[in-house]
Parts: sequence; C-alpha cells; structure tokens
Amino acid sequence: MLKIIVPVILLSALAACSMLTLHPANFAWPIESVLPVNGDGIVMEDRYSIEFNTAGLFFEEFQDSSSYSGNSIRMIRDNGGYYYITGSNFKNVYVFRADEGAFVLHNKIFISEFGIEEPVFNQRAPYIELIDSGKKIKLTNSGIDGGNK
Repeated sequence: MLKIIVPVILLSALAACSMLTLHPANFAWPIESVLPVNGDGIVMEDRYSIEFNTAGLFFEEFQDSSSYSGNSIRMIRDNGGYYYITGSNFKNVYVFRADEGAFVLHNKIFISEFGIEEPVFNQRAPYIELIDSGKKIKLTNSGIDGGNK
C-alpha cells in the first residue's frame, strides 16, 4: 500500500508546482505614449495604468537626476512585454522589463553621439521602429536589427 501512496503524493506535488502558462500572448502597445515628467520626476499613463519615477533614467542618460524637469519621455511596449524608453536629446534607447513593482534595465541601445532630436516610436512587429529626423531604425530588445547589439 505504501508503494502506491508515495508515487501519488509525488505526482500531486509535481502537478501543484508546475507553472500555468497562457500563450500566445501579445503585450505590444499599438502606439507610443508621450509622457510628461512631473515636478517629482514621476510619469503616469492612465490608459495602461503605469506610473514610475524617471530620476534614475535621467541620471543615467545625463548624469543629472533633476534634468527631468520640463521634459517628456517616449515609451512603447513590444510583443514580448519589453518597454522601450527614450526622449529628446537622449543618446540611447533604454529597454526595460517589469519585475515585481520595478523596471529592470534589460538593454541600453546607443543611437547617436549627438542625441536623438525628435524621437517617435512605432509598433512594427517584430520590431519597434524608432524614427528621428526621417531616419528609421529597427530595434529589438537585444539592440539595433542588423547593427550593433
């Protein structure tokens, strides 16, 4: 009898530990969001119920955590759930993933030594398209498609 009970208990425990996976899932946002940064460095997007502090982002980009004042960021989400963030005069596009109440930097993609003048993101699955001054760049969470990673 004990030989039958042990395997049943083990199978029940393994079934309880397996992770429920719902797929396919598409996390993409159809268009970018332009988010003004408030006086405390916070951006909020009611449509997607998102709010986060940008001070660390602006410090990483400009070595000045208060440089967010009066600025906006541009943000879009790809099919895989990665968030792409940049802004005017940024030299980089930052790719984040969500993790337990925080954004964790996944990749920092260098775009221009002189800064991006007027960035615009578009959803062009499987890419995120970055447009600046008529120049189009295809991005993935790994880097520039066909370019530097």
